[in-house]
Amino acid sequence: MLFNSFEFFAFLSIFLVCFFLLPRRTQPVVVLVASYIFYIGWRPAFALLLAFTTIVDYTTALVMGATDRAALRRAAMITALTINLGILATVKYLDFAISNVVGAAGFFGYDLPQYALSLVLPVGISFYTFQSVGYTLDVYHRRVPTESNLLTYAQYVAFFPQLVAGPIERAAHMLPQFRRAHLPRQENLSGLWLIAYGLFKKMCVADTLAPVVAGIYAHPGNFSGSYTLLATIMFAIQIYCDFSGYSDIARGVARLMDFELMVNFRQPYFATSLTEFWRRWHISLSSWFRDYLYVPLGGSREGERRAIRNIIIVFVLSGVWHGAAWAFVIWGALHGLGLAAERLWRNIVGDADGKNARCRSILGWMWTSVIVLTGWVFFRAGSLDNAIAVFATLRHFGPLDYGTFKTLGLASFEILLLILNLFILVAVDYYINFRPEQLHRLSERIYLPVVGGVALMYYIVLFGVFGRLDFIYFQF
Repeated sequence: MLFNSFEFFAFLSIFLVCFFLLPRRTQPVVVLVASYIFYIGWRPAFALLLAFTTIVDYTTALVMGATDRAALRRAAMITALTINLGILATVKYLDFAISNVVGAAGFFGYDLPQYALSLVLPVGISFYTFQSVGYTLDVYHRRVPTESNLLTYAQYVAFFPQLVAGPIERAAHMLPQFRRAHLPRQENLSGLWLIAYGLFKKMCVADTLAPVVAGIYAHPGNFSGSYTLLATIMFAIQIYCDFSGYSDIARGVARLMDFELMVNFRQPYFATSLTEFWRRWHISLSSWFRDYLYVPLGGSREGERRAIRNIIIVFVLSGVWHGAAWAFVIWGALHGLGLAAERLWRNIVGDADGKNARCRSILGWMWTSVIVLTGWVFFRAGSLDNAIAVFATLRHFGPLDYGTFKTLGLASFEILLLILNLFILVAVDYYINFRPEQLHRLSERIYLPVVGGVALMYYIVLFGVFGRLDFIYFQF
C-alpha cells in the first residue's frame, strides 16, 4: 500500500475514525491490526516474518531484563542479533555472496555452476531489523527498560507510518508514546501540511524527474556528458525528494494520530561539508551507525588513525546496508574516505572563522557537492559497469536538445511545470533552513498549515504524477 495512492488515504481515513472513536483502551489493538493490514498489502508472508522477528526480540529482551547473570544476558543478546541479522543477510546478501564466490572461483580456474536462490526481499526489512537490533542493544546495555507488554512492543516494530522506509526510531523515543492514550488534538492538524509537502516532493518533483533519469542511465553510452551530468543532478534531486518526501508523509500521518516521529532530513544540499551533509541526510540511519557501530568500535577516543579507520568501516557497511552490489560498497567507501579527508584537513587548518569563513563555506559546499554527486553515480547505476559507462561519457560534452527531453517525457509544459516545482521546493527548504523562526510563527496559526496543506493537495491532484511509482528506498 503506497503513500502516493488513493487506497492508502481511504485506509488512513477509516483507520483514524476507528482509532479515535473506539474506546481508548482499544487504541493499541487498532494500531497493531492496521499496521499488519498495511504490511500484508505487499505479501502475507512478509507479515509472518515481521511477527517472528517481533516475538524473538520481545522474548530475548525479557530474558535480559529478568536476570543479572552476564553470561545469560549476553547469550540472549547474541541470539536476537544472530536471528535478526541472519535473516537479513540471507534474504538480502546470500545470492550476492554466491555469485561472488562463483566469480572468484572462475578467476582461479575453477568452473563452478551458476546458482541463485532468487529470494524475495521483504519490503522494509532493513529498516525494521535495525530498529529491532537497536532495541536489543539498548536493553542489553540497560539504556532502556525491558518492555513487558507484547502489544506495546509489537506496535513499536510494526508502526505502519514508518514501517517500510523509516525513520529508524529508538525505543526510548517511541515506546512511551505507545503506552499513553492519544487524542485528536487541534495542533496535530499540522500533519496535513507535512503529508501534502511530502506528496508534493514525491509526485510533483521526484516522479517527474524519474523517467528522464531512468532513460539516460539505462543507456548512458547513447548520450554525451552533458546529459549524464544533468541526469546525475536530477537524480540527486529525485532521491532527496523521494526519500525525504516519504519521511514527511510518515511524520504527518503519525502526527494526525497524535504520535511524533523524528526528523529524518534537514535540507542536506545546503551543507557546506560532507560531515554536515551526513548530519542532515537520513539522520536516523547515520545516527544509528554512530551509536551502535562507530562508538562501540572506539569512535575517536583512540586517536586519529583509529577514528579514520572506524569512519571508513561505518560507511562501507552503510553502503552494504543499501544493497548487495559492489557499486553500493564503493558509494559508502567514497563517503568514508571523503569524511576522513575532511577530518585530516580540519586538524591541519582548523575550523572556518573570520574573513575567510564565507569563502571556505562556498568551497566546502562545492567540495561536498562533487563528492555527493560522484557517489550518486555509483548509487544510481547499480553496477560498476554502468557507473564506468556513465563516467566515460564525461570525456565529451555537447549541446542539449529539446527533442531528446521530449522523448524522455519532458515536453515544454512539463519543463515549465518542473521549473515552478523546483522553485517552490528550494523556496520552502530555504526558509526551513535559514528562516525557521518565520515558519514557526506561521505554524502557530493552526489554520495556515491546514489551508496550506489542502491547497497543496489540490495542486498535486492537478499537476502531480499518478502512476503508483514506488519510493526508491523500498528496495532497501
